[in-house]
Amino acid sequence: MSGLRPWVGYLLLVVAHLLAMGLGAMVLQALEGPPALQLQTQLQAELATFQAEHKACLPPGALEELLGVAWRAQAHGISGFGNNSEESNWDLPSALLFTASILTTTGYGHMAPLSAGGKIFCVVYAALGLPASLTLVATLRRCLLPTLSCPTAWVAVRWQLSPAQGAVLQAAGLGLLVVSIFVLLPALVLWGLQGDYSLLEAIYFCFGSLSTIGLGDLLPSRGHGLHPVIYHLGQLALL
Repeated sequence: MSGLRPWVGYLLLVVAHLLAMGLGAMVLQALEGPPALQLQTQLQAELATFQAEHKACLPPGALEELLGVAWRAQAHGISGFGNNSEESNWDLPSALLFTASILTTTGYGHMAPLSAGGKIFCVVYAALGLPASLTLVATLRRCLLPTLSCPTAWVAVRWQLSPAQGAVLQAAGLGLLVVSIFVLLPALVLWGLQGDYSLLEAIYFCFGSLSTIGLGDLLPSRGHGLHPVIYHLGQLALL
């Protein structure tokens, strides 16, 4: 590619990126389309059954209106169902997790501000906090990388590895450290505490958090008899 003009190389990179996005979209469409259609069909069947059983008690459109209000509230992290309907969705651990999701650009989408003041504050908070977070990450990198590099440097000297081999060894060591401490270990804890998570879902959640993708489809919940103290400690651990 060095013999090509720079703009040709840039164009090829853009085309390759678009092709990769298209390939990913097609794979996801093939994998997720059938179960999504099945869930939609199941939901429509459940609604039809409910309306048929309670048609005499429900005015026309009442159920659709209620579900619309519930779905709009759910989009802001508010739920009026269950025994915890009176608990605040903006308690301190939840608010801390929300601010962390902003400053790390994870953005789970599990909560969203309702007020105009809250939305304005989020914009200002992110505009000021994101550069500060990047500065913190750069500082931690400068402090921690020499310490974490000592074991691999000792191994490289002892085994008389080349600089390229030492760099590969260091990258592999840091990768294993990150995967074990920040993906596998918390996934096992989450799997043990959260009754409605499979091990695959727990790993999927930890990877999505660590990579700042944060799809928000999975989050620790209060369900299945989870003690509130353990639930709040789990939220704080995500920070």
